[in-house]
Amino acid sequence: MLKVKNLKASVSDDSEKKMDILRGIDFDVKAGEFHLILGVNGSGKSTFGKVLLGSSQYKQTSGSIEFFGEEISEKPTFERAQMGLFLSHQSPPALEGISAKEILRAADKQSEDKRTLFRFKKALKESLDASGLSHDFIERDLNVGASGGERKKMEIASLLTLGARLAFLDEIDSGLDVDALRMVSEGVNKFFENKENAVILVSHSETILKYVSPTHVHVFCGGKIVASGGMEIAEKIHKDGYASVQDCKNCISQ
Repeated sequence: MLKVKNLKASVSDDSEKKMDILRGIDFDVKAGEFHLILGVNGSGKSTFGKVLLGSSQYKQTSGSIEFFGEEISEKPTFERAQMGLFLSHQSPPALEGISAKEILRAADKQSEDKRTLFRFKKALKESLDASGLSHDFIERDLNVGASGGERKKMEIASLLTLGARLAFLDEIDSGLDVDALRMVSEGVNKFFENKENAVILVSHSETILKYVSPTHVHVFCGGKIVASGGMEIAEKIHKDGYASVQDCKNCISQ
C-alpha cells in the first residue's frame, strides 16, 4: 500500500541553513497492518505524517513516496486524500461559518466513489454512532465550542465517513478522558476491521494500547527510524524509557 524510500524533508522556508527534519526514512505498509510510531518530542513523527500528505509546511528534499504503486511526491494534498490517505489533526481546528456535514459532503463529492446524498447521510450517521457523537453535532460550525474529546471523535467520524484506505493518526489519544479514549479506540478498530485498510498511529501513551493492537512498532529518533519490531519494543520503552533503546540515548541527551 505505502512504500517510502530514503525520505528526507525540511521546513519550507527561505533559510540558507535549512536542515532536514526527516533524515532518510524507509517505511512500508501493507493492507491489514497497524503500525505504531513512538519517539521523543521533536523526533520527526508528526512531520512524517504531514510530508506523506504533502503539507506546504515542509519540503521533501529526497526520496520517494509510493501509494498503491504510484509515486505521489509531486501530487498536491487533495489528490493524495482522494487516493485514500487520511491524516488526523493533532489539535483539530475550529471553523466558523461552515458545518462538519458541509465539509464532509464537499470532500465526499470529490472522491472516486461518488455516493448519492442518501448513501452519504447513512454512512455519516453510522460513523457518528461509532465515534460516540450525537447526530446534531455535525450541524454545528465545525468544532466551534467543542471539547477536546469531541474534536478527536470528529476526526474519527471523518475518517470512517470518507472511506480512506490508510489512516495516519497523530496522537489521536492525547488529552482524552477514559470514556472518550474508549470511543475513539472503538472507531479506530472499526476502520481496521476492513483488512484492506491500514493504520499508522503516533502515540506517547500506553493507555490506548489497552484498546488497539498494533502489528508493528517503530521508534523515531533524530528524524530516523532507530528500531522496528513488535509490541515487545513498546513494552520495553513504557517500562524502561527511551534510554532502553540504544540509538535513542543521543537524542535524549540533546
